[in-house]
Amino acid sequence: MQLLDASQWNEFLAGSRQAFERIFLAHYDELYRYGVRLTGDEEVVKDCIQNLFQRLWQRRQALGTIAEIRPYLFTALRYHITDEARAQKRRSALQSGYLGDAPVQPSPEEFLIAQQLTAEQQAQLLAALQQLSNRHREALYLKFFDGFAYDRIATIMDLNPQSVRNLVHQAIKRLRQVLPHSLLLVLYELLSKLLC
Repeated sequence: MQLLDASQWNEFLAGSRQAFERIFLAHYDELYRYGVRLTGDEEVVKDCIQNLFQRLWQRRQALGTIAEIRPYLFTALRYHITDEARAQKRRSALQSGYLGDAPVQPSPEEFLIAQQLTAEQQAQLLAALQQLSNRHREALYLKFFDGFAYDRIATIMDLNPQSVRNLVHQAIKRLRQVLPHSLLLVLYELLSKLLC
């Protein structure tokens, strides 16, 4: 996969529109889901993704080589959304879309899990997730739903890998404290299916 990523990226850097389109199409859906979880505003996410790819194309000659495209794009989108949120906040005192304050939104994976749980279990799980901080939820989502390794999550979240491990550990520990044992077993089973 890394060789394919490096090859496509190098073609893109050389000016290949086809390679650029392949990168865009291959990663758009994942970027969109991640962005919606960060901001909750679908239109802002779409705009940020478009702007991100426009910038990449315009600045391709100044970009360097990378080993993996996916974590690079997640990191770039996170920064872009943060910048957009700050700009919106400056433009209007009525809008407070700062990324650090925005709740992480439910993902399609959460809805898949929710469909396999009873209504009572769903309510317990959502209540438990709401008790976590946005950083804890984001780290959990990147680890279990997006399948990133700790070092990649660290890059995306602009943290060191040990801090990411701590966030995930603390989040799981908190979920263990507030969720019934039977629901934890169901959740672990579902997460293991998502990671396969």
